[in-house]
Amino acid sequence: QSDIQDVVYLKNGSIIRGKITEQNAEKLKIELAGGSLFVFSNSEVDSLKKGNILKEKLRNIKKDYFRRSRGFRNMTEFGIIYGPPQKNTDIYYYSNSGDDFGLSLHTVNGYQFWPYLYVGGGVGIDRYINYKQTFSPFYVRLATEFLKTKVTPYVFADGGYAVMWKQKAQDGYRYNKNKGGYYFSAGGGIRIYTRGRASVILSAAYKRMFSETEWAYNYEGSPAYNVKRTYQRLSLNIGVTF
Repeated sequence: QSDIQDVVYLKNGSIIRGKITEQNAEKLKIELAGGSLFVFSNSEVDSLKKGNILKEKLRNIKKDYFRRSRGFRNMTEFGIIYGPPQKNTDIYYYSNSGDDFGLSLHTVNGYQFWPYLYVGGGVGIDRYINYKQTFSPFYVRLATEFLKTKVTPYVFADGGYAVMWKQKAQDGYRYNKNKGGYYFSAGGGIRIYTRGRASVILSAAYKRMFSETEWAYNYEGSPAYNVKRTYQRLSLNIGVTF
């Protein structure tokens, strides 16, 4: 069958895979996939067996990858953020906008101290679309992976502070204060190593951050309204590690 190959084990430790074209009491001829022909005396041969080509390719794929156990490592991730609407009913234009969606782009630079410990510093941009607010989190990341294989589960935790971008005045009202607050994220997923130096990350994470906004209507004597929010969000991420 086309998916079966002959495997010749030599006494010097070499392994030859191909198709045996001739075998007698003195010698053995084996043709490789590329057309090369090798001839060995029976005294050189240790043993013979049949092998499955597809299974052998799959074994090679699992072993043929680049893994960095120590050294500098960058992680860059893009994510889609989702969260339910805020339960409070404070007086604010965007308080009851329904389910909230957002986008995030983060990059982390750090050091892989050993296969199971990565420490880095990260910065990113989180845009909450329905609430029209943008944050830049600055944080420390701790991460670990569990297996020394091509595909391995991994988990991470981030902690730091999210700076809230200044919001522009809108028709009819203005912002007096835009303040961020603590930032926390934790999640996990899988890391897929490749033959190159890049690996692919697929993950899901829980995000939690705080904001405080003060706004007033654009007329003299308008009272100031102070709105505090705690965002709790789910983020689905895809990233690349170098």
